[in-house]
Amino acid sequence: MTVLRTKKAFLEWLQKPNEELKRDYLLSTNYNVGNGMLHLKNLEVKNHDLTEKNFLSTEFRNCHFENCNFTSAIISSCTLADCSFTECRFIWTKFFESDFLNVTINNCTISGVEVADLVCKPLNFENCNDISDLTLHGSFADRQIFFSNCYVGYLNVEPLKENYTEVFHFSDSIIQKSSFNRIDLSKSKFIGCNLSLNRFSDCIFTFDTFEAHNETPGNEYNLIDLRTILNSEIQSPSVLEKIFGINNSDIKDYVHGLTSKIKFQSVFISYSFNDKDFAKKINNELISKGILTTLWEIDSPGGVPLKDIMSKGVNEKDRVLFIASKDSLKSPACHFELSEGRRKQEKIWEDVLFPIHIDDYLFKLKKENIRPVEVQKEYWENILELRNLNSIDFSQFNNKPNMDKGAFDNLIFRLLKGLRKVK
Repeated sequence: MTVLRTKKAFLEWLQKPNEELKRDYLLSTNYNVGNGMLHLKNLEVKNHDLTEKNFLSTEFRNCHFENCNFTSAIISSCTLADCSFTECRFIWTKFFESDFLNVTINNCTISGVEVADLVCKPLNFENCNDISDLTLHGSFADRQIFFSNCYVGYLNVEPLKENYTEVFHFSDSIIQKSSFNRIDLSKSKFIGCNLSLNRFSDCIFTFDTFEAHNETPGNEYNLIDLRTILNSEIQSPSVLEKIFGINNSDIKDYVHGLTSKIKFQSVFISYSFNDKDFAKKINNELISKGILTTLWEIDSPGGVPLKDIMSKGVNEKDRVLFIASKDSLKSPACHFELSEGRRKQEKIWEDVLFPIHIDDYLFKLKKENIRPVEVQKEYWENILELRNLNSIDFSQFNNKPNMDKGAFDNLIFRLLKGLRKVK
């Protein structure tokens, strides 16, 4: 691999590759800096196609990129200080484990960009009329990101991984269909923005987070969950009405009255891996309502016997939410969890099993169809136990991309009612 140690060598690498490099894709897209970092100052790069170029362990200081194409490029373990990008294209570009210190991205196109573990002090987006599908993953460092006079669509902001400072500043920008999940926005501001169909889940606002001159077009209000309302300072009536479509200025007290006395049972979700997409959907809904769950793909530890994990999950959680399907009712692992749940019921004299079904196999299966015969008795007792309970029918929402969200939410409400703790 090419080893670069000087500014001249770096510029030569950026140029159109010679015949030898054309024949070697690796050499044309990658370089090595040897030990330490490559230090570049006062670099001017204009009108370059940097598609699929990989920049590694390089310090760019007071550098300027203009009309460059960074499609599918990767910037990793780099430092950019007092740098700027003007009229560049960032399509499917990835930024990993780098320091952006006073970096400005001006009048650029940004789509499908992934940013992870970046120190941003600050990162400025200015006059960018096409920012879409930008994902900001969590970081182990401070994050200061500013958007001025930009169009931002489908922005996905994930929380910092530790207790670092989080600052977002949106001014004179259009922000649509973006997601803020578990973000502390107490030091952030939205000023003179057009906000529509954005989602704020488990966030924190202060009274000053949303300036009064923000607007929401039509009835495309932004979504705010109960946790955000409870976590945050009381917002002004104009902000509640214009941004979130809430006409009750006492909404925080109202929500507190609804939720303060409600406690839910914890849940172990039992399902077949063939039904994992539906299981994840249910798990996300329960978590968003404040319910403690165990889902195998997310919560199971490595290096532990499988049956020990299943047994511990069933016995540590209050309920076993069993997703009944043709696949789960034929699964030895699922029946092991059902049998553990029945044994727990007999021991504590309380309901443990909680079935929902995504097809009608639970009600059509006959005892003589169960194989192998050695487990027929145990499996049939599990099935009879499930049939004796009121199983909620989610079959119309299994593998249905265009589902009726209102009907789905109604079933989730029924599920939540069943999971409330009884005094």
